[in-house]
Amino acid sequence: MFCRRAPLLGALLVFASVSLPGVVLHAEEAPVPAAPVASPAPAPGHDRLAPILELLRSKNVITDEEAAALARQGAEKADLKPLIELLRAKGVVSDQEAARLGSAQPHGLSEAGVHPPSQDHKFLSYLRERWVKNKNRGRDFDEWFAGVEDPEEIIGKMQLMGGIAPEEAEELRRTYRDTYLSGAISAVMEKKESEYLERVRKGVAWELDDKVAEKFKDQWSQRIKLSGEIRLRWEQDLFDRNNYPYFINPSNTTQIMNSQIDRERARLLARLGVEIKLAEDWHAGLVIGTDNARTPGNPGSSYVTLGDSFNKKPIALDRAYLNWTPCPAVSFWGGRFANPYLYTDLVWSPEIKFDGFALQVAPQLSQNWKLFSTVGGYFLQEVELSSHDKYLVGGQLGVEHKTPENLTTKLAVAYYHYFNTTGVVNDPSRPTLTDWTAPLYQQKGNTLMDIDPSSAIKTAYAADFHELDVNGVLDLGYWEPVHLTLYGDYVNNLGFSQRAVNARTGFNVKKETEGFQVGLWVGMPAVKELWDWRAGFSYKYIESDAVMDAFNDQDFHLGGTNAKGWVVGGDLGVAKNVWLAARWLSTDVISGLPLAIDVFQLNLNASF
Repeated sequence: MFCRRAPLLGALLVFASVSLPGVVLHAEEAPVPAAPVASPAPAPGHDRLAPILELLRSKNVITDEEAAALARQGAEKADLKPLIELLRAKGVVSDQEAARLGSAQPHGLSEAGVHPPSQDHKFLSYLRERWVKNKNRGRDFDEWFAGVEDPEEIIGKMQLMGGIAPEEAEELRRTYRDTYLSGAISAVMEKKESEYLERVRKGVAWELDDKVAEKFKDQWSQRIKLSGEIRLRWEQDLFDRNNYPYFINPSNTTQIMNSQIDRERARLLARLGVEIKLAEDWHAGLVIGTDNARTPGNPGSSYVTLGDSFNKKPIALDRAYLNWTPCPAVSFWGGRFANPYLYTDLVWSPEIKFDGFALQVAPQLSQNWKLFSTVGGYFLQEVELSSHDKYLVGGQLGVEHKTPENLTTKLAVAYYHYFNTTGVVNDPSRPTLTDWTAPLYQQKGNTLMDIDPSSAIKTAYAADFHELDVNGVLDLGYWEPVHLTLYGDYVNNLGFSQRAVNARTGFNVKKETEGFQVGLWVGMPAVKELWDWRAGFSYKYIESDAVMDAFNDQDFHLGGTNAKGWVVGGDLGVAKNVWLAARWLSTDVISGLPLAIDVFQLNLNASF
């Protein structure tokens, strides 16, 4: 019993050391007689007992009436027995622990090295010293933790902000609980509450009082996190009158793409998600949202266009995943989940979700340096009539550096290798056998080949895609909460073979396989509160076969590749979690027939 309840007994021995002139802190030592005192007056014992009673009362260990009664008894004589008996009756200490405490003899508090509650301010000063020693600003500590009196709460926030490492935070908590009476009592109460919850798990809930039972009930609700968003968009698509009028839609070769008639439309995006903490290191997530209901579907957009005779809008499965995080530096994803890479919309639309598995490893090298890496395999198309399913393998390695001056730098190199995605011409005797080599969805810009031997047209990719992507971010937070963020991205399709593409198309195709983007944002990193703001500008240049056009940004040039131009925009908070967002995108074609497009978007967004 003593071994299993050692932390509890140790804390109550601390109680004894303050309630009387002192007690032995090591139970195995022989009793030591108290030093002689000049006067038998009871006041000093009462003065030492009073802060203990107040602390026990504030922690709801004893009631106001019990504290007052014990204070009166302590003023008459330095006797610990009434307090020990009360704690035994409440189940805070066992009978054996009560007997051990009752037999303890006085010993000096200063010799014990335990600080009473009145000395907590010294530990707060010590926390501030550790904060500054780790190259953080002292004035930030004074501002952020003003009015916070609980040292353990401050330690937790210091760790969350990155001011101290997890190991350092644990060391500070241990010091506080071992050498400060307030921390010792907190440890006792935490242990008692965990014992109560264990009883509930074993089905003995009737042993709990209503207050603790209510706390346990809330634990399940804390495991569930709901989230959602709604975006209302007004969009104008403006086409140059000199555009070529007869572009064939690659996803449906029987249709002509609009390239000359301006378009205005109202659009809507809505999502609702839930994430559940299954265990300490396991999470499950499920997100549903609007779907454009196109056949076979558009993976890069979840907006629906309003104006279809008030018909109901389709809802689809946006994400469904399991996430295992055995330690803070390792995370495994399986199912359908958000993009696990550091990326820009030069390569990936923000709406793209990945079907497959991914492993992320991000070790913290030091307080300022961190590595991050991601590797995964993803399913593009399962083909019934072929053993050559289409899939993607991607890997990324990056480094992140943070300074105490709120400067963050990230640099990452990624490689995305697509398998079995080039077209194969059908045999005239079996005219649909290799139709599966055509992609399920295309935008525009990539070099295509016709796999239909008849007079009809069925397009497929003529080039392989092995994309090397290098991107970086520099975030300057010197003017917190205003940040200046610079970013850049470069991509090159190393899989393009001009000889193979010429053979598949029957034409001499120019090699255009590079793309880049540079931009900046000024303002709050995220617009969440009233009058939060940010504004940005970027320039983008993406050649025809730099990336697979099905998966990159769908707003720039209305989707696809073979485009260049700039984007300007800004966000403004109009209420908590509600903000306006405006974008103007002006683009032109890089090579080929003329196609210039301007797009204006005005969004009213809300999230929770």
